[in-house]
Amino acid sequence: MLHKKLPGESMAHSPGLLWQFYHWLRGGEQVLVRPAAELPLVLISYPRGDEVGAAHLRESLEATWLTLPGPFRQRYGAILQNAPPLVVVLLRRRNICSCLGHHHPPGTESRLTRRLRNLSGVRTGELDLAYEAIRQWEPLPLSHLALPPEADTEEFSSFQWQLALLAVFLHEVHHLVSPQELEQAVRSRSQKFYTDVLAHFVGERYGVEYGLRRPLGD
Repeated sequence: MLHKKLPGESMAHSPGLLWQFYHWLRGGEQVLVRPAAELPLVLISYPRGDEVGAAHLRESLEATWLTLPGPFRQRYGAILQNAPPLVVVLLRRRNICSCLGHHHPPGTESRLTRRLRNLSGVRTGELDLAYEAIRQWEPLPLSHLALPPEADTEEFSSFQWQLALLAVFLHEVHHLVSPQELEQAVRSRSQKFYTDVLAHFVGERYGVEYGLRRPLGD
């Protein structure tokens, strides 16, 4: 689980009756994403009307991941090798608990995931992502103050959103693969992945540093 304010809460989560009712009320859509070979096959399930969030998640998996230099992708190499071949993502705008996402342990998955697993015989994992909350997520909010004016563009905002979606997706997949690993360790890896990739992007595109630096001697 990744929380916007990152408290030490339980990492496991069940989809819940409220989400199921909301999904039923609005009607559901699904899109199958076939990303790069390192990533699992992903089925995005989202309420009708939330196509924008689904499109950004799809692009983050199909395109953004491939634009990252190899060393960044390799940070999740061992985890992805052990990930379920198929991952169902329940996409929503926000979570009532304000978390950015959750992994769903075996036995707590949605009916959709259980049916897919039974029909295909393929090991299937499930997680949820709150795409609007992820869009507003800023692990290092003060770092944005150092960005040049030209970084305030639709291109930068779109990349940042897709990178954040990717980071939270990898965070929850990490939990699926290693459910006993402490949240602090999982969170540290995903946040460092996000900030390091964003720093690389900003440095390459705008020629400035992104992030907070400690004064010498600290």
